[in-house]
Amino acid sequence: KEMLAGKDGTTIVVCGDTPLIKGETMEALFRHHEETSAKATILTARAEDPTGYGRIIRNEQALVERIVEHKDASESEREINEINTGTYCFDNKALFEALENVGNDNVQGEYYLPDVIEILKEQGETVSAYVTDSFEETLGVNDRVALSEAERIMRKRINETHMRNGVTLIDPANTYIGSDVKIGSDTIVYPGTTLSGETVIGSDCKIGPNTEINNCEIGDQSVIRQSCAFDSKIGSEVNIGPFAHIRPQSEIHDEVKIGNFVEIKKATFGKGSKASHLSYIGDAEVGSDVNIGCGSITVNYDGKNKFLTK
Repeated sequence: KEMLAGKDGTTIVVCGDTPLIKGETMEALFRHHEETSAKATILTARAEDPTGYGRIIRNEQALVERIVEHKDASESEREINEINTGTYCFDNKALFEALENVGNDNVQGEYYLPDVIEILKEQGETVSAYVTDSFEETLGVNDRVALSEAERIMRKRINETHMRNGVTLIDPANTYIGSDVKIGSDTIVYPGTTLSGETVIGSDCKIGPNTEINNCEIGDQSVIRQSCAFDSKIGSEVNIGPFAHIRPQSEIHDEVKIGNFVEIKKATFGKGSKASHLSYIGDAEVGSDVNIGCGSITVNYDGKNKFLTK
């Protein structure tokens, strides 16, 4: 109220537990609100099972009369499948004036924002509704079951975007990609792979299966199999794994091979170098075309101080 009361304009109200609503849906709601010159516009959806949602009550002319919460609804009202998503556009001045008249005479003893709709109707104001054709966008997350469903929907949305951009996901349902990850075309991602943070993967790479990559930059035509990589730079035509561990602040240049059971930590690997198996390379600078033999380690810690190996 201190920030908005008395100001001209349109205010959009969105519930904090509806993370899947797209920007395009918000824009369509806003346009509908402006075009209908309404004092309030409700974003609604059709639900197969509307249990728990507020119902949209319309009159004979199909205009919005009011919203009734599930616990306060009659049996006939509970049969209605058009539900309130909790997202609204309001004329800002009308909203704050109406809020002064909202009471809590209901089963829950709570103050319901949807009561503003009824107050505006009683004042003879226009209330409209914009029906979105995507109920899943409006999913409210109130427990771990709903959270899991929201994550499934978001995962599908993200994965489909990458596939339409030319990335092959062998099993999208078992591939987990964060919203900020970028992947080049013709890269193949195998099942059980998790890509997160601000990871950037080049073109024509092969990632996975069962691989975890977080905040890494990976060049073109690199292969990472059954391995983990964190907060590091990995060049082009690099071959990593299986069962390798690339720890933070590592820089692996082009054409490097990091083989099975090799751990790299805060190390630089020059172009064409290899650590094929069973090595720990920490706090090291490895030049170009170096071959690290099986079982080699760089001992970088004496119990008090760390040292760089070159």
